[in-house]
Amino acid sequence: MNEKIPDKIYEKFVLRLKSVADVLRKNKQVIVAVSGGPDSMFLLLLLYKFSLKNKIEIIPVYINHHVRPTKEIKKDIKIINEFCKKTNLKPILSEISPNKKDENTLRELRYKKLIEIAKKHNASIIATGHTKDDVVETFFLNLFRGSGLKGLCSIPPLRKETQNNKTFYILRPIIDISKDDIVKILSQQKIKYVIDKTNFEIFYRRNLLRNKIFPLLQNLNMNFKDNVLSTIEHLKEINDFIAAVVEKFLSKIKIRKNSVCIDLKKFLMYNNLVKKEILHRLLLKLASQYRLKLKQGYKKLIETTLNFLLGQNKFLKLTKNITIKKSNKCLKIQID
Repeated sequence: MNEKIPDKIYEKFVLRLKSVADVLRKNKQVIVAVSGGPDSMFLLLLLYKFSLKNKIEIIPVYINHHVRPTKEIKKDIKIINEFCKKTNLKPILSEISPNKKDENTLRELRYKKLIEIAKKHNASIIATGHTKDDVVETFFLNLFRGSGLKGLCSIPPLRKETQNNKTFYILRPIIDISKDDIVKILSQQKIKYVIDKTNFEIFYRRNLLRNKIFPLLQNLNMNFKDNVLSTIEHLKEINDFIAAVVEKFLSKIKIRKNSVCIDLKKFLMYNNLVKKEILHRLLLKLASQYRLKLKQGYKKLIETTLNFLLGQNKFLKLTKNITIKKSNKCLKIQID
């Protein structure tokens, strides 16, 4: 671990850390999600080197998902322990017991466990090893699912999670770095890592993209990943602009007596994308506040509401618990 990491790579990493600089100054602890794979070991390496100069505490956390053979899990832990022994880091070994073993369930349980550990150690920052490749893969997966604009923005570099008035910062400091660069540097630094065999099983959609589809796309354009990333940045700018417009509109709306009244004239001035986002945010807020289960799905409810606005009817029973009424001035959403 004595060779220098390329300046361009390290600068990208440090630039992402600056987004939580104030938090890091107050709370000099970082929880690091490690799996033993190349991405998380590279993240651990960078954070360790950063900690030597900046006097912060690095807490590596390994979570056993109980989805892989015990032999492989022991190998993961051995790799992590060897690195931590050389660097005097103290890893935490934890586990989750999922009822379902799909990607979404495992991810939710993993973050829940990481936040639990952060609380216990009074830490506010949780670092994960998402890379440039993960961003591109997630973009395509969301595209194939028919995701909206927010989904096409892929993985955010920083996400905030608030629980009991405490904010946790989910940070992806190596999200601008490619897998190829990571593997190359780990080899130069002689850092060991493990390869999860399930990464090559193409019945997983992400692996099918990674191992079959992306090589074909690279034959068309070697820089296709960078081009996708550039597109994602444009989409983020659009999404941020729309979010600001929506937030300004919603800031003037208050829920009174189980109902919300929307200024219909101003609402109808917006294009459909902004209208949909306003309705989505309102329905989310109402569902959360009144503990409603909206079985129809938000997309269908929003489309039904917009079609209602184009028609002659003044009254609509949107769901079992939600009624919509319109007048010349107001669109009223009532919780029954």
